[in-house]
Amino acid sequence: MGDGLFLFDSKINHPLNQLSLENQKYMIAVTMKQFREIPLCGGGYDEEGLRFYDGVLGNLIRERDSLLKFPTYNLHDESAEFSSHWEYHGDIYRVLDKAYVYPKNGEPYKRMPAIKWHGMIASWSSSYDFTTGFNHIYSDVKYTIIHANTGSSAGIDVNKFSEYLRCYNQHTACENEVIFPMKKEFVVNVYKKITPTEFKELMERGE
Repeated sequence: MGDGLFLFDSKINHPLNQLSLENQKYMIAVTMKQFREIPLCGGGYDEEGLRFYDGVLGNLIRERDSLLKFPTYNLHDESAEFSSHWEYHGDIYRVLDKAYVYPKNGEPYKRMPAIKWHGMIASWSSSYDFTTGFNHIYSDVKYTIIHANTGSSAGIDVNKFSEYLRCYNQHTACENEVIFPMKKEFVVNVYKKITPTEFKELMERGE
């Protein structure tokens, strides 16, 4: 048994709770780095692969939310202090692009997929300005853009957390990435067939 925190589950025998705090931090840093290699603007995704990342990063969020319901929990203060290094509260935005469809008979083609509220983590941004600074997002191309708010939950502020974990990447800092689940209950609005330029203007008008 190490000196780790109850970061991933309330049960002491959870395998990731058995690690020392330093090993927990290392594992989170590596997992987050690999998760960030998935394009922020996504259409299709590998659900089985996503389950692994959600089991680490998603559980951080879920356990944080769970602990808030039990303020007398004896490790709450330590866990809350750790959470303060990654918590983000407020509006978040996600861009969805077309994904390939592979028909049984015929050539593959791309179309905008239906939004799947799978409850697992996804890449969002705290910025509504997708006109510059994002790879594979183009200011004059139409996308689906989701506007959500973390509410009483919290997202993982990647820049803040990366600095704490000593894995900060200055080349992707401009994306202002926030890791947060795809849950419909947090959605403010969904904008379909809209360009980043149009969306930015819409947000600046307060609409």
